[in-house]
Amino acid sequence: MMSPESQVILRNKEYFAQGNVVIVNPTDAEVFYDLGENITGFHQFYDVYEQAYSADFARHEFNTHIVTPKVLYDAAIVYMPKVKTHLGMLLANLSNVVKTGGQIFIVGHNKSGIKSCAKHLEKVCDTVNKVDSAKHCGLFVGTVKANPKAFNLDDFLTTKTYELNEIKWEVAGMPSVFSQDALDLGTHLLLQHLPQNIKNDVLDFACGAGVIAAFVGVRHLHTFPDPNNRPNLHLVLSDIHALSLYCAQKTLHLNNLQGDVVASNGLSNVEGKFSHIITNPPFHKGINTDYSIAHSFLVQAREHLIEQGHLTLVANSFLNYAVDMEEHVGPCQKLISDNKFAVYQAVGIRPKAGHNKYKQRK
Repeated sequence: MMSPESQVILRNKEYFAQGNVVIVNPTDAEVFYDLGENITGFHQFYDVYEQAYSADFARHEFNTHIVTPKVLYDAAIVYMPKVKTHLGMLLANLSNVVKTGGQIFIVGHNKSGIKSCAKHLEKVCDTVNKVDSAKHCGLFVGTVKANPKAFNLDDFLTTKTYELNEIKWEVAGMPSVFSQDALDLGTHLLLQHLPQNIKNDVLDFACGAGVIAAFVGVRHLHTFPDPNNRPNLHLVLSDIHALSLYCAQKTLHLNNLQGDVVASNGLSNVEGKFSHIITNPPFHKGINTDYSIAHSFLVQAREHLIEQGHLTLVANSFLNYAVDMEEHVGPCQKLISDNKFAVYQAVGIRPKAGHNKYKQRK
């Protein structure tokens, strides 16, 4: 279903009928179906990229930022991100790839803070105006200034040191990447109650900046300092967000760890089976609550666990994922809970023939 933001863009498509135009981080692929071939898509989120790519691969790119093209864009349309510093990063990038005097549009729902976007546009644009207001959304435009500051992605990179149970590890961060500023309370609780004997193949699903995988890796090195007597540990990190994947790769490097970082919508691009899957799964998409991400992951997770493999998950206390874990993975128990979060662990066991559900463990 087409989002209200995309409907507002189509209401004003005469502004985008000519020239070289890029749409940045659309919330749905449907918007491209009613726009001309002069419109291309740039995506930092793999799910919409995958949908758009399957319909017309030549028009779409998934990356951390737009590399300066041979011919600069005449205009860009940005979907308002949830995090304002992310918007600042996008605009800094676009000011280098849209020609001087070209236009940058921002569209967003009123709940996203779109009414405040003008002050962000003014940093890279002259003559900022409101174009339209409809479907509880706003559309703004600015004219790109001359001589923008050169864009460097790593100018937005941060590094934090986290510490838990005598384990210290470094975490790279960027705007909109989960847990950029501090170790969030849910992940903290999860890490405190991870199994001690984690080894072999480990998946950090919805990895964000790679906080969980890096902790597991650093703890492993700390527990087994002798490389000749160290059990095998293979880390795989998956996420939907290009900036998260970039940070995850940086986090591994900062901690002298090896691992595979995979762009994947759910588990679609994740290969193989794991001894452990560990996750703090998202339950938001943009500004909207969306439980389908975690549900779809749990439905698929059993096929990515070895027999007797473990799935360990932390969630807000009001989200009872134990039912889905029992049904789709195997016997589940609540390891710990407080007034905000709960940590669950399921053991991957194939159901016997004729049974499609595990008995709920009290």
